[in-house]
Amino acid sequence: MEFPSAISAIVGPNGSGKSNVADSIRWVLGEQSLKNLRGKKGEDLIFAGTESVSKMGKASVNLVFDNLPTGQAGKKNQFGLEFDEVVIGRRVYRDGVNEYTLNDSVVRLKDIVELLSKVGLGASQHHIIAQGDADRILYASPIERKLMVSDALGLRIYEYKKAEAERKIEKTEENIKDIESLKRELVPHLKYLKTQAEKAKGAEELRNSLLESSVEYIRRELKTLEHEEKILLKNKSPELEKTKALSLDIEQSESAFGPSADNGNFFAELKKLDGIRDSVSGKRRELDRELMKLEVVGEKKTGSDNMIPKSKVKEILLELVSDLEGAGKSGSFEGVRNVVFSATQKIYGILENINGLLESSKTDVKENVAEIKNQLKKLEEEEKSVLESRKRLEIEYQQKNADAQKAGALYRQKFTELQRSKEILQSLSFEEERLKSRRNDLMADFPNFKDEKASGEIFAVAEREELRKKIERMRIRLEEAGGVDEGVLKEFEETEKRSSFLEKELLDLTKTKSSLEELFSELDEKIEKDFKSGISKINSLFGKFFNEIFGGGSAEIKLIEGQEAKEVVDEETGEVEEVGETEGGIDIVVSIPRKRIKSLNMLSGGERALTSIALLFAVSTVNPPPFLVLDETDAALDEANSRRYGNMLGELSKKAQLIVITHNRETMRAADILYGVTMGRDGISSLLSIKFEEAEDLVKK
Repeated sequence: MEFPSAISAIVGPNGSGKSNVADSIRWVLGEQSLKNLRGKKGEDLIFAGTESVSKMGKASVNLVFDNLPTGQAGKKNQFGLEFDEVVIGRRVYRDGVNEYTLNDSVVRLKDIVELLSKVGLGASQHHIIAQGDADRILYASPIERKLMVSDALGLRIYEYKKAEAERKIEKTEENIKDIESLKRELVPHLKYLKTQAEKAKGAEELRNSLLESSVEYIRRELKTLEHEEKILLKNKSPELEKTKALSLDIEQSESAFGPSADNGNFFAELKKLDGIRDSVSGKRRELDRELMKLEVVGEKKTGSDNMIPKSKVKEILLELVSDLEGAGKSGSFEGVRNVVFSATQKIYGILENINGLLESSKTDVKENVAEIKNQLKKLEEEEKSVLESRKRLEIEYQQKNADAQKAGALYRQKFTELQRSKEILQSLSFEEERLKSRRNDLMADFPNFKDEKASGEIFAVAEREELRKKIERMRIRLEEAGGVDEGVLKEFEETEKRSSFLEKELLDLTKTKSSLEELFSELDEKIEKDFKSGISKINSLFGKFFNEIFGGGSAEIKLIEGQEAKEVVDEETGEVEEVGETEGGIDIVVSIPRKRIKSLNMLSGGERALTSIALLFAVSTVNPPPFLVLDETDAALDEANSRRYGNMLGELSKKAQLIVITHNRETMRAADILYGVTMGRDGISSLLSIKFEEAEDLVKK
């Protein structure tokens, strides 16, 4: 069914099913009482079928709202949803499953109620007034009237929020109590754990410091070892090359002066020449003796003295000097001995031949002298040649000896250098072994840090020793402190985190409670303010509508203040009793012209209906809902009141869309469109519709 007009009327005979329209709207908007829907269970709402039509498996209603209305009473996007149309649906199945939908998405009833509250369609469903319910507000209790009016004024959404805030405050208070209880339970245990953790904290900090220092020591020691190993390698390589080169030079130079040199050849040759010279010298001595004898004899023969000539003595002495000088230059014991022996023989020869020389005849002497001198000359030449050969041999030997001495000095120098180089290499080997030992000791002392890499600055000796002593001291202190109970530390950290979490939760809950209490106060203030303002507006319209309907008189609603709980004393027994608090409500006061009526109970049925209509129209005018369903609320009106009722519908339609279920002709006349409901023999309701504008055109034609 579409309701395009301000007032739509649904008409039809009794039993045709026209009230099902009002019931379907009531149901889709969340009605929970099956009694109000003229049923006992959800299945009663589903078409049960007839002889000719099968029964249905579900009942469903979709109520479509224009979320972008352009009419006088409409407000754009009043639902707060980004949809041009808002479709609220409800379905019930024969197995009892009941569900709500919003634009084809399944939602909760709570979501539907909150959404409808935004547009003034509250849970009291004051916007749907069924037959016999018109005077419901009159006979309701003051508290119920207050709820109806509050709902009609659109305050129910704030009541929901207020109730929700109150519920959250209570829940928050419960949570606060729970957390405070948990904190109280944690305090002694946390205190114990804190004491234990503080005892272990020093050891833990010491362990961390030891770890940090150990890592620093290992990395820097590795860096230092690498640096020293590089220096060692840098120094060792050239020393190895130097040793190799010196060894080769020494091996090559040994042949020049060592045992392999042919010094024996020199002395053999020298001995040979000395032998030749000795032989020549012997012959010369013999010849000299002969010559000396001859010369002595010759001198004697000539009357000279028996003396050896001075020249001869000089010659002999010079020869002896020459032999002795040669012995001094020979450089060998054997040579000196030979010369001494030769000189001795010459002296003996001179002594032996002195007498012979004097006895020779003068003639023989002269001949022999000449011959001997000739032989001596040859011998002198031969001796001279031997001396020259000997001298050359000595020069060669001396040169060779000098070269050998130089080679020996160089040999000794290189040998000394080789020894020094070997000593350096040995020292470097010792240093290499020491570095290896340091590296092995490092890995043995810190077995858990074998994967560490060299980094940091190179150690100075003092700095290295200082850090190592520091590590040893920390190890001793850690050993004295004993092991750290990781379980205690972990439990303390977890418990402390839980305590901090609870503290934060407590703070958050306290803030939440404060915010909720502030919200509750704001909502309470707004509800009270808007309610009083709404009551004032309703009273103004209620009096006006009542005056129009009854042609005078007055009507108003009054607030009844509630009472707080208090203690009272029973006058008879003297006992103290507590009187519970009472809520405030709404009372209705009317005055009909020409009648002394002050109580609602004194009104006739028609008067009650008119009073109810006046009040309902007043409420609906102050805060008009999107639509208002009036289900035969005009049934008890006479013709005059029906006209007034129709006029009031016209005024009310300016504020809200009206759906009227009626038999009244005056009410039909006020409508713009009629829906006729009829039921055939098959027991199924059918709809007929007509717009009065189209009907007028049809009549004219």
